[in-house]
Amino acid sequence: RFFTDFLQLTWMARKSLRPCLTERFLTEWRQKSSWPLDQVSPFEAIRTLDPRPIKGTLDKARRNLAAAFPAFKDVEILESWGGLIDATPDAIPVISPVETVPGFFLASGLSGHGFGIGPAAGQLAADVAIGAEPLVDPAPFRYSRFTDGSRIEPIIGI
Repeated sequence: RFFTDFLQLTWMARKSLRPCLTERFLTEWRQKSSWPLDQVSPFEAIRTLDPRPIKGTLDKARRNLAAAFPAFKDVEILESWGGLIDATPDAIPVISPVETVPGFFLASGLSGHGFGIGPAAGQLAADVAIGAEPLVDPAPFRYSRFTDGSRIEPIIGI
């Protein structure tokens, strides 16, 4: 559904991406893009995304770890988990109100950098939500850039 929105960013990151079709792809492909506000949304139905890890990637990581640190050669992996990276087409987070839904604010699309920029993103989100004067200009992070005709051009890769 959003393939064309991400083409430029995908091209920039093409050497590091390893696309694969999973059950999650099919689920999202079938997902409605809009629904009545008085009905349960997909986001309420699935509160936490818990993707299965990709076994081949984990096996390769384990081999690389053992090659770099032989002491880990025979370590048993007791548990593994997968995660999703939320990215926007321009690789810039959204920290903004959603004008069409009064009182609704977004802070998302940190492209896997949430741990590092989380405190600043959280401060900006709080400032925007309560109407306080933010430390930085929130305009580059506005959600409406994807709907108001603004040119969307990634300046960095994911």
